[in-house]
Amino acid sequence: MATQISRPVQSFQCATVRASIWRNEGKRGAFHAITLSRTFMDAEGQPRSAGSFGQHDLSAIKTVVAQAERWIREHAA
Repeated sequence: MATQISRPVQSFQCATVRASIWRNEGKRGAFHAITLSRTFMDAEGQPRSAGSFGQHDLSAIKTVVAQAERWIREHAA
């Protein structure tokens, strides 16, 4: 049996910050949730993802959250 890989229905990125929107099913029907992540290069130069943010990320977080909020409102189930 093949493993199904879940993918976000939409993503928004500003600088190194990304908001990914996920469609979920609950007892009351479909709903959307978001995850926030930040991309960085590790000591070996490999791209990595983190869920912690610094002060310099706050403006980018604000931007991608606003974009995600607008998209979710437009695509409400």
